[in-house]
Amino acid sequence: MKRPAALVLVLFAMPAAARAADRIYSYEPASDAARALAETGLSFEFKRTLLGGARVLRVIQTGDRGAAAVRPASESELGAGGLKAALGPEPPSGDLYAIRPDQEDGQAFIGAVCPGAEHAWLLIGKLERFEDLAVQAVGRDKGAAGARLCASLAFSYRNDWTLPPRAPPRVRFSTGRPGG
Repeated sequence: MKRPAALVLVLFAMPAAARAADRIYSYEPASDAARALAETGLSFEFKRTLLGGARVLRVIQTGDRGAAAVRPASESELGAGGLKAALGPEPPSGDLYAIRPDQEDGQAFIGAVCPGAEHAWLLIGKLERFEDLAVQAVGRDKGAAGARLCASLAFSYRNDWTLPPRAPPRVRFSTGRPGG
């Protein structure tokens, strides 16, 4: 049997919950910029993809209250020049996520990670167990043609866990009879 076919068989043999379980990796700040943003560290809630990658869902302030939902973003959202204009000659490494200002503490997180920006994105390095993490925050100010680098953040791996499956909401249907 060829390797691709074996991989497909293994993936389909795994329970769906094991393939797509929500996980959290927690990190301690390892740079001055990361300590200024989150003294107690950040945690990243994500789903593993079928090919071993990760799709980040939320960024959570580890020791305090606060979380921001994120969504995968396209480099074109950054405006003129994209990541190259914001980061300069440094080649981008990681996946780009937009911070959602309309959910949870997204607007406050944008203000903390990129003061003055109307929109902000995170270029999140590869989430790997026991590995440190690099995150770059870029933002676009109101009226600006393109994004700017706000912060380069370094984090040291601390901990991880798998979240229990989320139960679907219970729906109670009325029987049309009194009391039910």
